[in-house]
Amino acid sequence: MKLTRAVSGDALVLEGVRIPDPDDGGRREIDMVIATKDEIIFVEQKHWSGSFTITSEGRFFQRRKNGGTLMHKDIVAWTCRKGDLLCNLHERRVGEAAPPSRVVLVFSNKNLEWDPLPEDVPAEAYDEMGFINMVENLKKTPPNELLKETLLGFGTWDTIHLNGGKTLHGDILDYPFEKKDCTVIHSGILGILTGPKSTLSTSQKITDQSGPLVAVVGEDRSRIIPFANIAKIEFSNPRKEWG
Repeated sequence: MKLTRAVSGDALVLEGVRIPDPDDGGRREIDMVIATKDEIIFVEQKHWSGSFTITSEGRFFQRRKNGGTLMHKDIVAWTCRKGDLLCNLHERRVGEAAPPSRVVLVFSNKNLEWDPLPEDVPAEAYDEMGFINMVENLKKTPPNELLKETLLGFGTWDTIHLNGGKTLHGDILDYPFEKKDCTVIHSGILGILTGPKSTLSTSQKITDQSGPLVAVVGEDRSRIIPFANIAKIEFSNPRKEWG
């Protein structure tokens, strides 16, 4: 995401866009959406290792480095469907069609062996740097205001940047202050003398192990992450009625 935004110019780049699915009442997530005046790109990222082939039904059959195998669904058709949901919702909302769209798969693990996608697969596929080069070469004009408004009306994940560089995505279920993006400064070595203290850029001072309650993506149970472990918090955009 950082690399993409560094080369995206005036294009709108969003991560973890969560759209309503009217068929089952749930929500679907698109890993990344890149929108310009001329097109929308729906990106699905996979960090698989080993190798994969594509079956006649469009499913992705992965052979892992440890000898195991996994049969994945048709990730191209699945991503296309999520893109269609988003574009259809935009058209219903504003009465005009979204610009043309395309699906891009990004295989970001250098340890994955893979061949180009068959010509009849309606998607493009890149490794990490190939994808960044593709974005760099886009005509990066900003999307029109109606499309931008639609895209910013969907929910995304809250993001917590931990000390040391690790990033967690999820829903912050309980937060002791007003939900505003913030950075966290820690007392460091001075804490040995004065006691540990974390100061939020929103002015609050924390001297205990309290923190937000977070449902982290991929974890079975929500947990408290102490402010002492956090470097930065970014809250999701508030959802609009269509999101």
